Amino acid sequence: MTKINKKHLPLYFSSAVIILLIVVFSLIESRFLNAANMANLLSDAAPLLIMAAGMTPVLLLGSIDLSVGSVCSVANVFALTILLSFQGTHWTLGTAVLVSFGLTALAAIAAGAIMGLVHVKLKIPSFIATLAFMSIWSSVALLISSAPIAIPRQLWGMVAWYDISVGPFSLPLFIALLFIVIYYVILTRTVFGRGIYAIGGNERCARIAGVPVDRVKVSVFAINAFCAALASIFLVAKAKSAAPTVGDGFTLMVIAAVVLGGTSLVGGVGNVINTIFGVFIVALISNGMNIIGVDVFWQRIVFGVILLVAVAINTDRTSRSIAVK
Repeated sequence: MTKINKKHLPLYFSSAVIILLIVVFSLIESRFLNAANMANLLSDAAPLLIMAAGMTPVLLLGSIDLSVGSVCSVANVFALTILLSFQGTHWTLGTAVLVSFGLTALAAIAAGAIMGLVHVKLKIPSFIATLAFMSIWSSVALLISSAPIAIPRQLWGMVAWYDISVGPFSLPLFIALLFIVIYYVILTRTVFGRGIYAIGGNERCARIAGVPVDRVKVSVFAINAFCAALASIFLVAKAKSAAPTVGDGFTLMVIAAVVLGGTSLVGGVGNVINTIFGVFIVALISNGMNIIGVDVFWQRIVFGVILLVAVAINTDRTSRSIAVK
């Protein structure tokens, strides 16, 4: 009898859950499997895929980033505010889009690096450091704009790229999957990626082995913030608007997706490709609850329970403490 490789168990589990969810929701609501809803589900998954890809190495370190939703919110309103400031100037629409989105990405990278430096240099646990920055960035988003900002109809052309698709597969989904593949190669084929796994496995041994632990950690938090900013740009293009609270619901969903993909909160175990399966579990549940009319507050409760179950399943209670670094 063939023995099942334990490394593949999270993948088997996630695949089984995806199939089960599709069957259950399609039986409850016949519209669930129609082409329009599937296209909408795949499009909605793109921002979550990007954010989950960024969060995966954070958890691989044995750390956590609770500020990712707030970074998404502040980047969301920052990008659109900068973009609309070019109205009435000599700048072309394409150049204005590139400048505003580029500045947003750079600001997010700087924000993530600052947070990483606070964490590693002041020896503040990532849970506490990112919780503090979550409050800071949430407030900054509201200071930039206390209310949602809409893109004027005459400027909708600047986000038309979001609606480009081939069948049910949208351009943002292709971009997200390409980013994940590139990040997977970086994590598995480079010194930087191997350093992340080494730190998550045993930080003290990694330091002795010469891994630049502090630099790797700061880089991972900076990349995670960049991913949040990229997701926020997707959200601007999708909604043709920005809101200072748009990322509030994402933190829980992102962490749940990564853990459902088999990444351990202890660190050192996980795979960014498997995170894709966790994301689609979350996306299916969210889409399914929306289409059958589940109240948004009940949805938050469901995702909280899902996170607890995912952590319980993936925690090895025979090993070291699950304290987050």
